[in-house]
Formats: sequence, C-alpha cells, structure tokens
Amino acid sequence: MPEAPTIDDRTTDYVFALAAEFPGLTADDISICDEPDAALARVDWDGWTALFAQSEEAASHLSVMSAVIPHLRGFVSPAVPMWEHGNRSEDWKRTWLAAQQPEGRPLEPALIVDQNRDALVRDLATFFHELHQFSVERARGLGAASFRAWRDEHAALSRRSQSVLSPLLSWSDMTWARKWWSRFLKDETVWRITPSLVHGGVSAQRLLVDPLVRELAAVTGWHGVRVADPALDLAHLVDTYGTDLGWRIVERYGELGSTADAALFRRIRLQQTVRRFRDVVEAAERDGADSEATIAALKRLR
Repeated sequence: MPEAPTIDDRTTDYVFALAAEFPGLTADDISICDEPDAALARVDWDGWTALFAQSEEAASHLSVMSAVIPHLRGFVSPAVPMWEHGNRSEDWKRTWLAAQQPEGRPLEPALIVDQNRDALVRDLATFFHELHQFSVERARGLGAASFRAWRDEHAALSRRSQSVLSPLLSWSDMTWARKWWSRFLKDETVWRITPSLVHGGVSAQRLLVDPLVRELAAVTGWHGVRVADPALDLAHLVDTYGTDLGWRIVERYGELGSTADAALFRRIRLQQTVRRFRDVVEAAERDGADSEATIAALKRLR
C-alpha cells in the first residue's frame, strides 16, 4: 500500500492543481487541513477555499454539492458559497472545487447571549425550515443519493462500529451495542418518514454570523448535502448548542410549519446516538483504538 503523501507533497500538488485558475498562488499562500467529517482536504487562502477529494466517494459528494448548491441560492435566507472553479475529473485524485467564502464569524455557543438569542433562534429555525422544504425530487434529479442509500449507510455503520467496539467494550456493553443497532435498524418509525434535503454537517464553524452577532449571515460546509431524515441536521444542532437552546430552535422550526412532533424529537435523540457510534469508529480508524480521541469518544457513547 503506498504511503500517504506528506504535507509538503500535498502542498506542491494542490498549488500545481490550482495554478491554472489562480495564477501566482504559491505554497506560502495556502493552509491545508482535513475536513473531520469527510475524506476531503481543505485548502484555504485569501478568502478562498478549495476542497480536494481523497476518495471516490468524496469526489461523488463534491459533484452532488456543486450541482445542488446553485439551486439553494435564494431558496434559503443565508448566503451559500458558489463553487465557481474546479476540476471534475473522472480520476477522483484530481477532483477539486474552489469557492470564495462568504463573510462572517463562526457562531460559537459563547457568542449567543440574552441580547441576540431570540433573533438567532429565529434565523436558525428559519434556515432549517427553508432547507428541509426543498423538493426531494429535484434534489434527486440533481444527483443526490436516495433515502434508501442513507438507510443502507446506517447498516454499514452498524457493522463497522460493532467490529471496532468488540475488543474495546465489556461483554455486557457489547451486548447493549448489538441490541441497540438491531432495534434501530428494524424500527420502521425511523424509516417510514418523509425525507428532506439536509445539510448533513452542521457545526458552529459552518454557521456564520455578521460581525455584531445579530443574524445568521451564511452557511458553509455543504459537502454532506443529501436526502435524509431532517432529524440529522437538528441532532447536530442540539449537539452543537446544547439541549436548552437546541430544543428551543426545534420548537420554533415547528411553529414555522415544519413537522416537530414527538416522533421527530425521538429521531433526533436516536441520531445523536448514531453520531456517538460514528465518532468512535472514525477516531479508532484514524488515530488507533488506544488513542485519546477514541477513549474520549467511547466515554461520550457510554
């Protein structure tokens, strides 16, 4: 198996790939990091971001994102990045997209205070209500995977997580994990729902507000856009901002006309648990079963 490229190798490769569209760009101009929730390398410079696929699946995600995002401009209230440059090669190793990033500062939980809480709850609820009203048929026509594919991904995660957890958990904890996944995958109330187009990767870093933190200005990080349960976005939201504020946003989301009943609240909690399993798997596969990241993820799962 070939060795992973070093940061220096990546820097050279990415600057070379970008040079045709961005002449004069040098290695000193860019910073590189890996997106934590996808096989994508992120390259930032001077208000621009480029995403480079690190797998065939990641290249497919970029293709869907570039097709769907233009249709969201004007459909959702916040600004969204427009992926104006790129190389959509059949060779995923050469696939990348670049966009000028919207202005704004990440909506860290500490920035939400009494003076702006109501306005931000309104803006966040409005954004998710708008996004989840986008036509699923249109999204599928633009290349978004089916809801069935999303269900199949959960079955695959079940197998991966049980394989990773088996040497890490006690017999009783492992029995709980197996039973949890069995009940979840067989629970038709989880799967017989009306799916929505979802962002798929909500985090504080991807929700941008104006400099005075008065309103939601832009949303970035769209590489996880797909057809799925709207509970996925709302679970990420509750995880990011805590139960009290998260449920307040969900309640306002329901007041706007989206479905926010007991079944949705239950699916949000289930998706939070799915995320805990995924965090353990990703940490163990990335850093090793004995790593601090894996140990911390195991504690959150327990």
